[in-house]
Amino acid sequence: MNLNPSTPQPLYMQIRQMLKNDIQHGRYKPDEQIPTEAELCDIYNVSRITIRKAIEELVREGALTRIPRRGTFVASNKFHNELLSVSGFSEFSHQLGMIPNSRILRSNVIEATEEVAGHLAIEAGSPVLELERLMYVNERPLFYDIAHYSLTRFPDLEKKIAMNESTYKILAEEYGTEIVSNDKEIDVISATQDYAKLLECDVGANLFRILKVAFDAKDEPVHLSTFMCETNRVTLTVHRAKQADY
Repeated sequence: MNLNPSTPQPLYMQIRQMLKNDIQHGRYKPDEQIPTEAELCDIYNVSRITIRKAIEELVREGALTRIPRRGTFVASNKFHNELLSVSGFSEFSHQLGMIPNSRILRSNVIEATEEVAGHLAIEAGSPVLELERLMYVNERPLFYDIAHYSLTRFPDLEKKIAMNESTYKILAEEYGTEIVSNDKEIDVISATQDYAKLLECDVGANLFRILKVAFDAKDEPVHLSTFMCETNRVTLTVHRAKQADY
């Protein structure tokens, strides 16, 4: 398809359609960076303003996404996260057929606030591990997570947490604790400048904010997590439950 300057359709709309066709036909794949604005100007022999308008249209449609300081990428395929699942990020990654990859941003021993203590059923001021991490899929951060664990219940946990190792696996093998259920609260917030930098998204982008309290077989809280992800990258699902027998 060649540009036709004599048609009533603006050039930027023609380029938008060409780029969209390239995405649909697999020339540019999900999470792949497209050529820079300067390179596209050379490819189509048009001005940067024209290219920018075409890209803005595709960003608005959700076909492309801008990542600050990196460039413009084809939008990711959406990942489906089962809301009722009790699996951790490592298990979630394996379900998608991917190797989990996470980066610990901060690991501190702090005193439990009233809020954290209430969720973990411990006394305020008790020692807790505050673990801040980024979880990656296809080399892009998918989840930003802040988790809290009682160090009274899990002594020395801060020394056993390692990069890319499942926290749930550590809890099971080192402390004999299995996660069997969780409660989740979900709302949507706008990405602040800090969140946008961490998740490589635009400031103001819609984020799922999910507060999760995980429980063991005795219905005792194991950890509190607050994690965030872009709404256009994750679909939250609830599978139909089977009718109980009476």
